[in-house]
Amino acid sequence: MAKCYIHSNKSGTHNCSTCSKSICRECTFQEVVSSRLIRTYRGRSDYEYDYEFFCPDCFLGYAEGKGYHKSSRGVMLRWNKSPNKGALIILWTFFIGGLIINIFFPIGYVLWVGTVLTMIWLKVSSTRNYNKYLTAQSLAKGVKVKEKPKPPKPKTTKKKKDVFCPNCGATVIESSDFCNKCGSILNT
Repeated sequence: MAKCYIHSNKSGTHNCSTCSKSICRECTFQEVVSSRLIRTYRGRSDYEYDYEFFCPDCFLGYAEGKGYHKSSRGVMLRWNKSPNKGALIILWTFFIGGLIINIFFPIGYVLWVGTVLTMIWLKVSSTRNYNKYLTAQSLAKGVKVKEKPKPPKPKTTKKKKDVFCPNCGATVIESSDFCNKCGSILNT
């Protein structure tokens, strides 16, 4: 079995769909690249999805084409490179529909619930895609990852000598002038 081209100590679980490099589970980025309708039955549609596996280097190019390299800032106004154009259409339909209905009837704000839910959906999906992009970027930057280095041995500290009170025999702090137990003066 081939080893991962980034993590030389791990075996490859997939090959990149673009460049055919062997990649481990940590370096694999799985994406839906196409879908097709396979059947419709009583108003319910079933889709079949095609997945591709990308190495970090190839995923960076794919992600920039899809707009994953942009963070979630401004996702509600971004038509080009939007993480989900359908959600963007739903968002603005609910918002504008709520405004228009609210002019004539005071219940248009109900549609704004859909607007808020769609906003959350867009933010979460774009944040997830941006985090995948950042992960791929950090994996692609790193040169071959070696095994984790062993932690350094802890330094041994010199044990302080215990100082005893000559009067009562209690243990006292080394730099003290008086005993904490009996109060007698220590000769230092």
